[in-house]
Amino acid sequence: MMNLSRRTLLTTGSAATLAYALGMASSAQASTAVTARPGVPVTAAPPLRLASRNSVFTRSGAGPRYWNIYGYSFPHNAPIPENEWKANIDWLAGNFAEFGYDIACTDGWIEGSSRTTGNGYITSYNDSWQHDWAYWAKYLAARKMKLGVYYNPLWVHRAAVEDTSKTVLGRPDVRIADLVAPGDFFARDIGGNQLYWLDATKTGAKEYVQGYVRYFKDLGVPYLRIDFLSWYEDGRDANIGQVNAPHGRANYELALSWINEAAGDDMEVSLVMPHMFQDGSAELANGDLVRINADADKGGWDRLSGMRQNWQDAWPNWANPFCGFTGWSHRSGRGQLILDGDFMRASTFASDEERKTMMNLMVAAGSPLAIADTYQQIGNNAWVYTNKEVLQLNADGLVGKPLYRSATPFSKDPGSRDTERWAGQLPDGSWGVALFNRSDTETVTKTIDFAKDLGLATGANVRDLWQHRNLGMDSRATAALAPHASAIFRVTPPKMHGTTRYPAAFATWGGGAGFNNNHPGYDGNGFVDGLQAGSGSADPLVTFAVQVPHRGSYAIRYRYANATGDASTMTVTAEKADRSTVDGPVHVSFPGLATWDTWGVAEGTVTLDAGLNLVTIGRGATDKGAINLNWIELDM
Repeated sequence: MMNLSRRTLLTTGSAATLAYALGMASSAQASTAVTARPGVPVTAAPPLRLASRNSVFTRSGAGPRYWNIYGYSFPHNAPIPENEWKANIDWLAGNFAEFGYDIACTDGWIEGSSRTTGNGYITSYNDSWQHDWAYWAKYLAARKMKLGVYYNPLWVHRAAVEDTSKTVLGRPDVRIADLVAPGDFFARDIGGNQLYWLDATKTGAKEYVQGYVRYFKDLGVPYLRIDFLSWYEDGRDANIGQVNAPHGRANYELALSWINEAAGDDMEVSLVMPHMFQDGSAELANGDLVRINADADKGGWDRLSGMRQNWQDAWPNWANPFCGFTGWSHRSGRGQLILDGDFMRASTFASDEERKTMMNLMVAAGSPLAIADTYQQIGNNAWVYTNKEVLQLNADGLVGKPLYRSATPFSKDPGSRDTERWAGQLPDGSWGVALFNRSDTETVTKTIDFAKDLGLATGANVRDLWQHRNLGMDSRATAALAPHASAIFRVTPPKMHGTTRYPAAFATWGGGAGFNNNHPGYDGNGFVDGLQAGSGSADPLVTFAVQVPHRGSYAIRYRYANATGDASTMTVTAEKADRSTVDGPVHVSFPGLATWDTWGVAEGTVTLDAGLNLVTIGRGATDKGAINLNWIELDM
């Protein structure tokens, strides 16, 4: 048998107007007070051009929480029997649903599902199952949960190909058999050649793929896990070699765009095993989640932190989630991608400290929290999945980043980012901070300095989330960690005169904007550059998730550098997570400063809605000049 291992929201609202008063700071390498000039006008701007799918799911922050069958199917190397599926659903409902794990998802070992609709769509996980997808969707709904499905809409089952009565949805003139090339099997001679790959160039291919996605949506499936994408693109597996015929980059991008279009805001799209060529551009444009490491496999510490540490230009680019999360962290965040560290198997770890490290890493990186232990395996380890304070970071949308040391990509310089020190800012201005010791033998002390690393002007209250204990006001978060141990904290700065600062180095970057620290005088560990004219179809941008108590006009300050020789403009927008516009988009002017080492503060106001807002600053095609951005501050 073949091992196939492997959130409806609103429309765009109307634009509003932002009114800004701008000033300059004249001193080099330091922020100084500016003289506001009320009434300086701003002008309407076109929306920023995006490189990402920008879905309601990614805009909400971290990944979903769910349970997956992998913990049964992997060790048994077999599809999960229906009675075991039911027993685990009932266990999930009774023990984890109240903690937000509200999806039960299938996984691989699916070639034994050959019963299809008249349009070639499988009706159940396995032919041995008595009940179909619709039954289990209703069963889960009755328990206030949802059905997640593992299936690739680019697969065509052999049984549907051989049944000449099966036709493409909406195209009765096209048989399912007409969608595949002879012999174009998924992984030739693996799993009995039960699955073909779809030929995207065939008439009716788009209708088949989009019909598949809508078929699952109509069944109430909110989460679709799509696997083996690298094998479709070029037919190559880094470990096995050539496994099937390549379908090419153009067909891969086209097929993903069909899935994206059909999924819309009703289905979260999880992309598994993509090569992530061209810095993940195709996946960013069309997916919500992307797998960034090798399979969970047998679990344990080696799969979490061990195996290959270096980058390769094929899936998996990094073998373990520590490196994968670190290497792809420039692609994560609201409106960009959710990095998927694969399944959590608490029962496979050697100690409770390792289990906490597993959970802390997934939460810190904004990964989906996917339990893969079964009710028979979990033992006394359920506690690691149910810490309400740790889970609240996920619920608040935490997507952290490792501490960056330079702008050099992690793939080129493993020393450019710190895999063991993570931080991420929450919309209310508090932080999630995680420290790790990946060493097998040495006890080490890890520290994040709030001023140096996070740019906090004052100390902050530190709370240990596993000890459930306030550690008081401090200037840093620190922990002495035994081998494989970790700590996770909630860090809450005092609001100085009602002001909250949001550093750009921990915001979301898109369209080529990214971290740098090559000009002195910045606060914290760095700033965002790349906010300049680009040659592509997407605009560079920085997005901040901010939370305010009520709708109204808020004072905003930007700490920036601009040595272009003239004023530069940026496009500023405030939106809700559902993409409805609260304010903007408008061009905002940033006066020129003496050098790129000179940091000034521009002041103004922005209208925000009560609750979560996404404030985006980008260099649109109709803007001029360039800036580096250190932080924004809001008076609340």
